Amino acid sequence: MPHPIPFSALRKALGPLLLAVATGLCLLPFLALCWYAHPSADDFLQATDVYKYGRWGYMPHMYLTWTGRYTSVVLWALLNPVQYGGNITGGYGAICLLLLALPVALVVLLRTLLAGQFRRRTLWLASGVLTSLLLWQLPSPAEAFYWIVSGYNYLLPALLTLLWLAVLVRHAQAGEPAEKRKWLALAGGLAVLIIGGNETNAVPLAVGVTGFTALRTLQQRRLPWDYVWLSAVVAVACAAAFLAPGNFARLGPANKYSVLESLDKGALSAYRLVCNWLGNGVLPALTLLLLPVSFRLRRVAGLPLNRLAQNPGFITLLMAVSLVLVAFMGWRFNSQPLPFRTRNILYLFFLIGWFLNAHAWAQYLWRRTARTTFALPLVVRASLVIWIIAAFSGGHLLTLRGHETTDNYNNVLLAYEDWLGGAAARYDAQLTARYHALQTPGWLPAEAVVEPLQDPPYTLLFGDITPNIYDWSNQAYAEFFGRKTIRIN
Repeated sequence: MPHPIPFSALRKALGPLLLAVATGLCLLPFLALCWYAHPSADDFLQATDVYKYGRWGYMPHMYLTWTGRYTSVVLWALLNPVQYGGNITGGYGAICLLLLALPVALVVLLRTLLAGQFRRRTLWLASGVLTSLLLWQLPSPAEAFYWIVSGYNYLLPALLTLLWLAVLVRHAQAGEPAEKRKWLALAGGLAVLIIGGNETNAVPLAVGVTGFTALRTLQQRRLPWDYVWLSAVVAVACAAAFLAPGNFARLGPANKYSVLESLDKGALSAYRLVCNWLGNGVLPALTLLLLPVSFRLRRVAGLPLNRLAQNPGFITLLMAVSLVLVAFMGWRFNSQPLPFRTRNILYLFFLIGWFLNAHAWAQYLWRRTARTTFALPLVVRASLVIWIIAAFSGGHLLTLRGHETTDNYNNVLLAYEDWLGGAAARYDAQLTARYHALQTPGWLPAEAVVEPLQDPPYTLLFGDITPNIYDWSNQAYAEFFGRKTIRIN
């Protein structure tokens, strides 16, 4: 007779399996909703501009008249499925599947930082947990995954930033000069692409590289020429992106707030964002559960994660300064809080920075004690797990309320509701019928009036046209469909 499996072994196998199933279920509805996604706003505007100027003429036109985001401009010109006509949504859902690259990029980063300390399936599990945490409290899933302009502007540069961090770690680990030059060149190329995506990634990247170069110079009392070169590449890329004529051409009226007022509002906004992200207690609870793992990793000599966490004060300051600077830019240049698409990316890097800071400060404290072991009592671990499950199942009821009506929503539950409850299918059917009417000759007059969307899904819809025919999104919509004007009834 086969021997029964010991309970302890069964428990060790069952825990990761349940966690893998849970993370897969968190990702599932967001993948399913990709096939119900529809273009909106800038998607139509850019498609018509490409028709006007041609794909290669569109790029300098945008750089000179609208934006310095050169990487995004190339993607808008070449990979916007709306501009290819015919089936408007053809290929749109496939590009929304860029979401799948998020756990892959996280695995690459984790594998680099942890350098073989865990098996591949454990790294995928950790990546799934981080992805689930992001999906759970993401400020706006619609602006993150289901609006291609935002995907090219924000999500893709964020994924490249994760890979860039992994490349920098590889450069630091490399022993041969030729290998170090190879990784450094790749880091420089990725930095150029990232900075051309958006300012949310560019500013922290520039601050981090410059600050790290200065720190290494002070520590080593000599110039670290590899990081000086990287800083120079970042500076040139930032100049090309930030000083583009298009940025100045589209500036509105004079800024409402002074530099000091914008800095004050930016600091307050950053503080509120952090309070909101930590409000349900899940991140602190998960951090406590991971402390025994952190304690074990601190003993691994030469571990890249430990080398990165050697200066807890620097990485804490970098995260705080980056949050405040990005929030400051929103108030200074737009006289308003950051849009949700920017907060999405800030939350992604806040998640990574939070756990990195926790490991760094735990190391700092343990170095000052003689502790040889560390473990959490079973009752503490059980309580923390119960708290996390309760916070998830309770949605936003167990969280601190923020200033936005959607703060702390449980996006996973909302995504299932939009998908299985039929809202996504109705949304898809309504827009498909609208396109058919607008594309059929004689079906609607030149000054078209269409029905508003009924109960659109929160997870999917970024924005629709309005009753105002002079709204820029209405005008872009009308021009795309060859109408004089268009509005909703």
